[in-house]
Amino acid sequence: MELPALIYFTSLINEGSAASAASALGVSASTLNHSVSALEQAMATSLLSRSALRRGSKTITTAHGESLYRSALHLLGWSLALIGEDSRASIVPPEEATPHPLPTRRLRALLDSGLTLRMIGYFLSVCETGRIAAAAQRLSLTQPTLSRQIRKLETILGRTLFLRSPHGVTLTAEAESLRQGCQQVDRTYRQIMRDENFSYFREFRTLKLASMMPTSSDSSLTVLLANLVRLWRHRRYQPPLTISTIAAPQMVEGLLDGRFDAGLSDLIDIPLGLDCAELEKSAIFLVSSRSHGLRANQTPQMVLASCLLAVPALGTGLRRITDRYLDQEGIAPSAIFETQSLSLILRLVEDGTCCAILPAGSFRSHAVHAVPLPDRYRMTTRLIWKEDHRNLAIIDRLRAGLAEIQVESASVGRKSVA
Repeated sequence: MELPALIYFTSLINEGSAASAASALGVSASTLNHSVSALEQAMATSLLSRSALRRGSKTITTAHGESLYRSALHLLGWSLALIGEDSRASIVPPEEATPHPLPTRRLRALLDSGLTLRMIGYFLSVCETGRIAAAAQRLSLTQPTLSRQIRKLETILGRTLFLRSPHGVTLTAEAESLRQGCQQVDRTYRQIMRDENFSYFREFRTLKLASMMPTSSDSSLTVLLANLVRLWRHRRYQPPLTISTIAAPQMVEGLLDGRFDAGLSDLIDIPLGLDCAELEKSAIFLVSSRSHGLRANQTPQMVLASCLLAVPALGTGLRRITDRYLDQEGIAPSAIFETQSLSLILRLVEDGTCCAILPAGSFRSHAVHAVPLPDRYRMTTRLIWKEDHRNLAIIDRLRAGLAEIQVESASVGRKSVA
């Protein structure tokens, strides 16, 4: 949800028709209609009465639409105060009666300003951290990107917000007074999301991501998921994100029956009805205890032939890779221990009870002895989702978020190597 969508929706209600609202705002009717439809799709409910629209009468809101309209008036009113198009003292606080409809000329001024809720969130993050770099890290942005957004906000508001120094940033006197207004916009936005009339939003429109189980708090998968949660939270993406860690067979069942929207898995064979995108490829290692590492002239085949091999449960991509490696290399382990818990496998390896075949990032290199297997046994992590998912736009946002995190991680990795 962003300011332009709320402006289009509010103006549509005020003017009574898409054609009148579009003309008053200086946009095309198709742009306005598309934005309002996208808002309805994001909130998974009808905001306007379609039967009234078909009859050509004045636009009528549904119960959910009326609730959003009232809250939007408050949020847009505070936003207008930020750009100097209204007096904050004249705006009715959200807990009081519904304010009067906002004049379309003011809504157009807000639309033309380019102000966004995201910019306001960026400004508040810098205020809270006192440093551009710290705020950028919190928001999963690069420092130059955040700096550009702050400068753009300063241009829109026509004032300098921060005094920059090697020790951080200091709010100007104008920014101190502006900060309260931005906090009110942010609170009003969050009240819309918490409004009891929008409880359906949380219940039905939570983005439910399933993931294979990370091996530890340091694994690459854990870091990826943690960065995704932080990105989603600080960008204020909607709908809210939840993550469940489950086994691959249950993940596939959940995706097909609609319990999950998407999944992160190492599956090799993607079932019919599901689509996928590759995220990363991980090298595979034969991992054993430091105290039971390879001796001189001892090959991985020799270790496996004399060691208890811990393997993940059937149905996972890692189990398929393990079985394929054993089959193609003609290796018969002395015994096999199977479990769904990769954490247990890793503990057994570190204790010297078992050896295992695990992907890079799933173990602590200083705690085990790891020998890489040939590249043909690399493991691929994929994002999977149902081909006919009802909201492919949110799947695209999830993919874009994961891709952004990977690019950022790769950049950090290159800098650390340099």
